[in-house]
Amino acid sequence: MSIENIIRNCLESIKKEYQFEFHVMDMRRIGEKDLNLLSVLSEKELEHLDTLRNEKNRIQWIAGRYAVKSALFKFKTERGLLMDLSCIDILKGENSSPCIIQYPDLCVSITHSFPYCIGLVANKKIGIDLEKITNSKDSLIRHFYTLEEQKFLEKFRGTDEYSNRAMILWTRKEAVSKVLKLGMQMNFKKLCTLTDAVEMESRSICLKSFTCGDFALSIAIAL
Repeated sequence: MSIENIIRNCLESIKKEYQFEFHVMDMRRIGEKDLNLLSVLSEKELEHLDTLRNEKNRIQWIAGRYAVKSALFKFKTERGLLMDLSCIDILKGENSSPCIIQYPDLCVSITHSFPYCIGLVANKKIGIDLEKITNSKDSLIRHFYTLEEQKFLEKFRGTDEYSNRAMILWTRKEAVSKVLKLGMQMNFKKLCTLTDAVEMESRSICLKSFTCGDFALSIAIAL
């Protein structure tokens, strides 16, 4: 089974329980001349796209809008609503996090980790993060991980599981920061993600994590 399908299966397994919709894209399939993708972009989105000069940023921008709009289409279709996706604006909102201008009450989260892009839409505050599993630098772990997390990881020192566990914890932290719309302003070292339920900024947040091939995937949902 491809990693893309593994990611889909993991998200499918929890989407009903947490009431979200999603779409997974392989960015290697995106060409900037792909009319099927460009046709769903609104005028404001196309204007922003024209300001992006870096090809990687352009592809990520297109993929993120397409993924969220595909998730939004599924979300609204299940509720008996249809829409013209080219009339929907997915732009930067609070702290540069993505938002749907026409549906401000809906929550959006986007993650990119080449070659995959995932977009989520939900009624609840939600965050998603996907990261390629790589060797974790001790300096970063000391800087961003709690003492409890560091002690936990030491049990796996010298094994492949060390990097797997370290990246799962990191994606959990990133997903929580997206729920809270804090980005890198969040104090990651104060957030222990060893359990599936955490408290941060007076919010109760549920965490779900998966290993998808050589990728770590986590979702945070505000309860």
